[in-house]
Amino acid sequence: MIRGVGIDSVELARIARVWERFPQFVERILTPEERAYCLRKRNPLPHIAGRWACKEAIAKAVGRPLRWQEVAILPNAQGAPEVHLHGYSATVVSEGKLLVSITHTETSAQAIALWVVA
Repeated sequence: MIRGVGIDSVELARIARVWERFPQFVERILTPEERAYCLRKRNPLPHIAGRWACKEAIAKAVGRPLRWQEVAILPNAQGAPEVHLHGYSATVVSEGKLLVSITHTETSAQAIALWVVA
């Protein structure tokens, strides 16, 4: 059963402007593992923006904000994004599972999150 759904979209230019003005932005919103994944890409910006959108979509699906550093969006063995929760954020979503999908174009990144329970 679907308990919640969330969707988010962000302009890459917006994320680029914030990152340029506040270099610590990426450290604030991404876990060390996410940063390592994104920053090894030829163009990390769409991947950073995609994770921003994904975390926003997750917050909408669960109906409350979560802590940025307690939510990690990392690729599984097949390369699909998978949600890893820790701390307070894991207790908020203690029941069920979060499924996510991320996409990006030359100008934007979008994500959708489903909170499903048995």
